[in-house]
Amino acid sequence: MNGSECSGSDVAQAAGMPRDPAFLASLAASLLDDGGMALVYLDRNRVCRHADPHFAAALDRSPADLIGRPLAGIDHPVIVALATAIAAIGESPAHGSAPVDCPTVDCDGRRSILSGSVIAHRDEAGTTLGYLGTFHRTGDPDRIAEFVTCRDSFIATLLDAAVDGIIVSDRSGIIRSVNRACCRLFGYEDSELIGRNMAILMPPPFSRDHNRYIDTYMRTDRAKIIGIGRDTLGQRKDGTVFPIHLSVGEARLGEEVTFVGIIRDISERLAAEQRASYLARHDPLTGVLTRTAFLEDCEVLFAGHRGDGAARGADGGMFALFSLDVDQFSDVNEAFGFHVGDAALKAMVSRVTEVLPPNTIICRIAADEFAALSRVTDADHACTLAGVLHDRLTASIYADRHWVRLRLSVGAAMQDDAVGTLEDLNAKAKLALQAVQHNGGNAVCFYTPEMAAAATRRMMLTMHLTHAIERNELRLVYQPIVDKAGRVRSAEALLRWDHHALGPVSPGEFIPVAEESGLIVPITDWVLSTAIAQMSAWETEGVLPDRVFLNISGQQFLRGNLTLRLEELLGEHPSLRRHLGLEITEQAAVRDLKVAVRTLGELAQLGIQAAIDDFGSGYSSLSYVQQLPVAKLKIDRAFVIDVPENPKSNALVRAAVGMAHGLGLTTVAEGVETAEQRDFLVSVGCDMMQGYLFGRPMVPEALADMVRAQAAPLAG
Repeated sequence: MNGSECSGSDVAQAAGMPRDPAFLASLAASLLDDGGMALVYLDRNRVCRHADPHFAAALDRSPADLIGRPLAGIDHPVIVALATAIAAIGESPAHGSAPVDCPTVDCDGRRSILSGSVIAHRDEAGTTLGYLGTFHRTGDPDRIAEFVTCRDSFIATLLDAAVDGIIVSDRSGIIRSVNRACCRLFGYEDSELIGRNMAILMPPPFSRDHNRYIDTYMRTDRAKIIGIGRDTLGQRKDGTVFPIHLSVGEARLGEEVTFVGIIRDISERLAAEQRASYLARHDPLTGVLTRTAFLEDCEVLFAGHRGDGAARGADGGMFALFSLDVDQFSDVNEAFGFHVGDAALKAMVSRVTEVLPPNTIICRIAADEFAALSRVTDADHACTLAGVLHDRLTASIYADRHWVRLRLSVGAAMQDDAVGTLEDLNAKAKLALQAVQHNGGNAVCFYTPEMAAAATRRMMLTMHLTHAIERNELRLVYQPIVDKAGRVRSAEALLRWDHHALGPVSPGEFIPVAEESGLIVPITDWVLSTAIAQMSAWETEGVLPDRVFLNISGQQFLRGNLTLRLEELLGEHPSLRRHLGLEITEQAAVRDLKVAVRTLGELAQLGIQAAIDDFGSGYSSLSYVQQLPVAKLKIDRAFVIDVPENPKSNALVRAAVGMAHGLGLTTVAEGVETAEQRDFLVSVGCDMMQGYLFGRPMVPEALADMVRAQAAPLAG
């Protein structure tokens, strides 16, 4: 045999580990008894045939308690993990082993991880004889944390599915795990965060204070941040600082402490809260304060100024409150659209800020009503500001491709010793505004003490006027209207109010109150029904004038149901239609010219005649008179009172009569009190006249006597 040949024993040794049974038995005994691993062997029926002390201790049992027992009869997480691994191996030769990782808790509460694998024991034919489990048991906190946060795929899936960012760190603040949401939130990859201190995600000074917070908690167990959700700031990788809500919880794994932080970006929430807070205090259209915010801010400013008497005396300054109201603003919206009206209001606010002093506080009280509190030097300064403000706001405004001119009423009040609070000042400015509006609006008015008494009087009249109809305190009187020869041809019904306690109340006083309060609508309806009933009685007696004119308020005229109401009232007296006339003012006619033309046309079809009352006191424009289907123009008494002495009045009356005749209209002159006035009016061709010269307003019986008396000579 040459040198290259070997004996049979040499070949066996060269091929690998000896397979002698005695050798293998001794090797297995050494492995089982001295290997330091936790070992268990189960037969093919899953009955425990061997369990070393390490494995038995993991189950908190002795080896004798396990050997000979079937796996299914033992209730423990480790046994469940073994069964899962064996099921994974199955009977397939392709699967020879399966990993096992299982957390355990000793009887003393200490946590550990049993980690290893299960190997299928098969014979040469591939038949499974049993299963050998080899495990290593560790209580290393790093290994436990890794298992809890990383190795459990279900937990990892849950963390990554969370919308909020989740960070797991140890007691020193070192990041052990992060979910995907956290990486997206801060702009890092997970590899850039794991192993870094939590302070990397915090801007100063929070980053400096983080470790101190943790140390204090671990030393004192006082939870200043643990278990308490709070709003704070985070810092992204690019340096961006943003608001977050942070909740920190504690998880203890044995003696080790792990912190779990849940982080939510609250940028949108804070932006929404800030927007809501802004809208709660500011008008969304114009950006000025709301009424509540205005009163709060002004009261603080007002109180501080009032308390600092020395400063007020030194600079001589005081406050002026301006209350602004756009007259008939609805006309702008109806004529041009709400977008133009909104643009006009914004332009108006811009002009207010240009005119009034710096630091003026402005608010929007209602759709077209504003208020402004300004510091002024004295009353003259306030008057100048009010005048400039009115001029500026009533100048043409270019709003959304349309030129608009606003009519503006301004009420103002000055701070004085009688003003204790801002509410007092505001009340006085409102009274001044009401005074402007009662006088036609589109002007400036400063508060005077008499306004308070007038407001009290108006409020009292409003309260009593509400019950005037049911108490039978209203009555109608009739003033005759005569022709050139002095014969009674028509009459005007005039409303009177005789209060049971106040006595007679002037129409010039209670009619504006009724219009302002809306009571004019039911009162006008009462006038219509009462006058028609009286006309019916006169018709029966044979003393009904050719026409009886009733005054119709603008509200009643423009509501759209006047024609229907008159048809209802005249339904039982159709013959009265040609004897009924209605008087409307110029202002009512032009307030909504389209509605006025339609309504007057409907009345004309019923045979009801219409007249323009107080012609010359308002717009006096041929452009609208020629559009209205009216039969008469009543020349206002203001032009009649000083004819024929005043040449200008003479010219105006003559022009009005000529214009009316040119349009085919009859003229009636009001307020005729002297023979000279009568003669002049007859000379210029005025058709009819009305005034004290021919008769004061009288009760129905007196007018009937006049008509009866002038008819007697004809009967004779």
